[in-house]
Amino acid sequence: MDNLSSLLKPLTIELEDLLLDPNNPRFSELGEELNSVPESRFADLKVQSHTFDKMRDQRFDVNELRDTIKTLGFLPMDRIVVRPWGVSSDPAKYVVIEGNRRVTALRWLVQLHENGKETFSEERLTNLKRLECLVLDDKLAPASALLVLPGLRHVSGIKEWGPYQKAKTVHALRKGGMSPQEAAQSLGLSTRAANNAYRCFIALENMKASDEFGEATEPRMYSYFEEIFKRPDVKTWLAWSDEAEAFTKTENIEEFYSWIVPSGEDGGGAPKLPEAKDVRDLASIVQDENALSVLRGPDGTMSRALARYQIDHPEDWYPKVMAATAALKTLTPDMLRKMDAPTLSSLNDLQARIEQALKDRMQLMGAG
Repeated sequence: MDNLSSLLKPLTIELEDLLLDPNNPRFSELGEELNSVPESRFADLKVQSHTFDKMRDQRFDVNELRDTIKTLGFLPMDRIVVRPWGVSSDPAKYVVIEGNRRVTALRWLVQLHENGKETFSEERLTNLKRLECLVLDDKLAPASALLVLPGLRHVSGIKEWGPYQKAKTVHALRKGGMSPQEAAQSLGLSTRAANNAYRCFIALENMKASDEFGEATEPRMYSYFEEIFKRPDVKTWLAWSDEAEAFTKTENIEEFYSWIVPSGEDGGGAPKLPEAKDVRDLASIVQDENALSVLRGPDGTMSRALARYQIDHPEDWYPKVMAATAALKTLTPDMLRKMDAPTLSSLNDLQARIEQALKDRMQLMGAG
């Protein structure tokens, strides 16, 4: 990619002339599909208001940024990066490429002032409203620049993007003509990490294309496919092919889709694999026909399948119990006194699981 710095020009822009990006990649964290708002409607008051409200979601931590700017003022150490809005307007409007959180925080503070909930001097208001920006020459810049510029900060930077957002960017860069190495380097990722993200994104897109489960596919399900590629047994069971860019055991992958979407005809039941981390246990289940049969049953759950597996494979869990016992014996009185809440919670959870296991055994023995 050409040197992007030559395509960025400094310009002072009024806050009111900046448009928040309604198709911000961050919104995938809210379970939304991207690129749903046409460019021609970016400046609509309701579109901008809705985007402003979404940006204030607690997952984006804009309230903390707002409070920091309120205390210190807006320090333009990293300039907001924008592009000209692709629709004729007077005065000119600019779409924010990098800096949507900062623009939201600034708008929020100005709104509080206008509502009388905050009072700022004219000098402070000027600091909040007149912004030093960098304008991208989008006529000369490659389309990938719109992904690379925010990606450089958010893939491993300021307010880090989630895994799905990173993977979507890697996929877009590669489909735009970049090699795997170039896509990785553009985003500051290792080639291996970028390739894994690419595979996971493709796998999720394949689910979206499923006739039966496509409508139930959500960005949050990306984490399930991350776990699959970390588990060789599950990956083999589904038969991933880099050449086909798909899992090639069709029946198995369709069955897997059915386990991660809500169950029941009305879609109101819990999935058989409620969380992505359940894929870790699935690695054992798919290697055992008895346990797999339990999971496949109408009332099958991961806990029941694991119980079946553990009956048939006591050698898999017994060493772990012994290791935990040995670890507990090393706890000194001083370590117990200084134990923090999360560690104490883990011990309480372990105690509850042991008590439940012993209770289940007594019931089973009594039934026999």
